[in-house]
Formats: sequence, C-alpha cells, structure tokens
Amino acid sequence: MIVLVTGVAGFLGSHIADRLIVSGNQVIGLDDLSGGVISNIPKGVQFTLGSVRDEPLVEDLFRRFQPQVVIHAAAYAAENLSHFVKKFNYETNLLGSVVVLNAALRHRIKLFIFTSSIAVYGNAPSPMRETMTPHPEDPYGISKYAFELELQASAAMFGFPHVIFRPHNVYGERQNVSDPYRNVVGIFIRQVLSGEPLTVFGDGM
Repeated sequence: MIVLVTGVAGFLGSHIADRLIVSGNQVIGLDDLSGGVISNIPKGVQFTLGSVRDEPLVEDLFRRFQPQVVIHAAAYAAENLSHFVKKFNYETNLLGSVVVLNAALRHRIKLFIFTSSIAVYGNAPSPMRETMTPHPEDPYGISKYAFELELQASAAMFGFPHVIFRPHNVYGERQNVSDPYRNVVGIFIRQVLSGEPLTVFGDGM
C-alpha cells in the first residue's frame, strides 16, 4: 500500500515508517524538521520537507502519490510549553491536522490513523484506561482531543475510516534526550548522564 506518514523524521514517525517499509509498503514522508532530524528517516521513504500547515503542499502530496492510508504523527509535542505558545500549538496540532484530514477526505483514503496522546485525560488518576472520559487540562491535550472529536464528526457525516491511539511516554532509539520539555524517560536519561537529580513532581507515586 501507499502510506503517507506525517512527522516521519521524528521518533515515532521514523519507527512507523521503518515497519511499513519492512512490510513491503511504499512510504511517503512529510516533516518540517522542527522536532525530528533527517538521519531518522529510513532509507526508501520518499521524503518531502514541509509543514502539515501548508495546505497547497499537502494537497499536492495527495494528488501526486494517491496514498491509501495516512498515519498522522506530526505534532508540536512540547506539552509543558503549550500554555506559552497557544497560537502555534493550535495552528500545528489542530489546524494542521485538519489540513491533512481535508485532503484525506477529498481523496477518499482507506484509513486515517491519528497519533493522539494520553494528555487528553488531563490529571486523571492512574492507571488511565480507554474507558475514562477525556478531560484535557493544557492546550496540547485540548488540541489533541479537539481533533479526535473532529475525526468522530467526520466519521458520522462521511463514514470516514479512522483509528485513534493515545501513547504516553514512549521511549527508545532515536529519541531526543536533549529536549527538556517532553518525553520523561529521555529527560531522566539526560539528567542521569549529566549527574543531575531526577525531576519528580509530587511524591513520585
């Protein structure tokens, strides 16, 4: 299948592209490199440098490559900063996602997979489960949940096929351990390597 992966140079997107290529799929990649790096992009990806906010660019990708599946992993994921960059957060995580969605609707793709976040649950008690009612408490979580609702509305109106998944604190190879604002395991690794104390909020429980 032909699969468009947004955020393909990022941690999650690059691993998704890896698996798709190994499985024999053709991968079209889009990334603006605001959080990812070129070296993450697997060999074989047809890569385009650009933003999901660029509507003409996104439409051109759909028109030229005719993807059957979209895996939308692009996002500005610095959750703790989202209060201070509200406009950029919503332009990227909500409006940019809608740009990709509109193109997917126009081109009648077979499946849209959205990388949401456990941030949609806000400060709900642990352990968090899918049956819990989302209640986001910061602009990042709000933008993710707002797009989830848009996908549900598109499904009700157009029968739009989609899957939503909500990862939380994933870690592994290619993770940016120098980023002080996201990926708690990466933050811990950087602090340990630097001889700094681990930042723990609350009592650690």
